[in-house]
Amino acid sequence: MRPATFIFLTAVGAQWLVPLAGVWEQEQILTQGTIVRIRCAAPDPYDPLRGRFLAVQPEPTEFARPAGMHEGKTTTVWATFKTDDQGLSTIASLSLEPVSGKTVIKLAARLPRWKSDDENVRLEWPVDRFYLNEGFAAEADRRMAELFRDGKQPV
Repeated sequence: MRPATFIFLTAVGAQWLVPLAGVWEQEQILTQGTIVRIRCAAPDPYDPLRGRFLAVQPEPTEFARPAGMHEGKTTTVWATFKTDDQGLSTIASLSLEPVSGKTVIKLAARLPRWKSDDENVRLEWPVDRFYLNEGFAAEADRRMAELFRDGKQPV
């Protein structure tokens, strides 16, 4: 086999392998993952270039500082969740070391230098916006208005 043919066949195989690996990973999350309901604030902004999206702001945005965390830089932390009577999950603890479990998520935590004596860190969640199809935007606006009108916070 000529080298050019081998390189071409390798590139074709890689073009199929990369998307299939992504699909496989997402399917594993769906089949083996745990559903976690988190209380969120969800304003509904509009971006003229990208369209309508929901800016999802999971709560809490601050949590008790884990021991050994230094101020001034963003640190990776692992949050362990607990579920309350209503089925909502809240953070039970933060750890600087990787923790195993079905309800553990990796977050970024930051303790600003000007708040170095504070006991809480600011959490940065891996999800902050969810883009909608423009056809569903009007229905999403209506549902969000209903959720906020009765004083409850959406999940």
